[in-house]
Amino acid sequence: MKKRLVVGVILGLAVALVLIAVGRQPLVAVWGHLRGEPFYAGWPASHWRQLLGGGPGEQAEALETLEGAGSAGAPVLAAVLQDQRRASAEVRCLAAELLGKVGSGADAAATSLVAALQDPDPYVRSVASAAVPKANVPARVGVPALVELLGREQNPVHVRALSEYRSEAEPGLAVLLQIMKNPDVDTETRWNAIRAIGKIGAAAASAVPALVAALQDPAATIREHSAEALGDIGPPAAEAAQPLASVLHDPAPRVRRDAVRSLGQIGPSARAVLSDIQAALQDQEEIVRQAARNTLQALAPETVAEPVKTAASGAK
Repeated sequence: MKKRLVVGVILGLAVALVLIAVGRQPLVAVWGHLRGEPFYAGWPASHWRQLLGGGPGEQAEALETLEGAGSAGAPVLAAVLQDQRRASAEVRCLAAELLGKVGSGADAAATSLVAALQDPDPYVRSVASAAVPKANVPARVGVPALVELLGREQNPVHVRALSEYRSEAEPGLAVLLQIMKNPDVDTETRWNAIRAIGKIGAAAASAVPALVAALQDPAATIREHSAEALGDIGPPAAEAAQPLASVLHDPAPRVRRDAVRSLGQIGPSARAVLSDIQAALQDQEEIVRQAARNTLQALAPETVAEPVKTAASGAK
């Protein structure tokens, strides 16, 4: 067996030397074949790795070519992304970003992007996490990997990536709640976690009490996105009708707008606070007044006055 292996290696090297000698294959391609690298457009992954790490001209050419390759270029990019020894962090980031654009449906893209969530470089991890949903990595693969990453690294990029799975991100609800409730986590990450909870929709109904409590948070962005998330959860958030009505006097216009808009999304149970919604028609901000009109139109259209038609407006 060993003898056959040695003979095979010798024959392979001999063929490689002949191909190089007659100019049929450049050295990098021959070595690529011998190492079993994936190829695109006649060139191995090592060639594309070198271009991506080269000067501006080489890099631009490689980016344009590989982006135009579609899923056919995914195996090469996956190999580059996984090559932590020879590919710099910058090159791995470029490979991950490209996989998010061209790797849709490619097994190589899914495998390498999920593996890159464990990359030692934080920027590579962030680019890879953002690329996971863009490459259409299946939820059964992408969601657990992103949830595990969020458990050890609270980052708004990772949260936004998880939110792209919408209702399929429900297995991440517990970690999202931990993030939103943790005052030691930065505000941007917390409000992104709240927004992601809302994107899960009705399946996130158990988060309603926490979202209601967050309507009193000192940070306006936390209050705003808590109000928004309650509306995204919809009718299962019926118990939030009165708390939402209570923040219609919040000093931040976007909080008031999202609160009154969410009352419309919660549905008929919000009719109990119709007087508060009608009062919002007099809000000093147009975005709030418009949201109140839309909510009344959805909940109680009979209370919305028809616009007065003038002769000018009725003229053809």
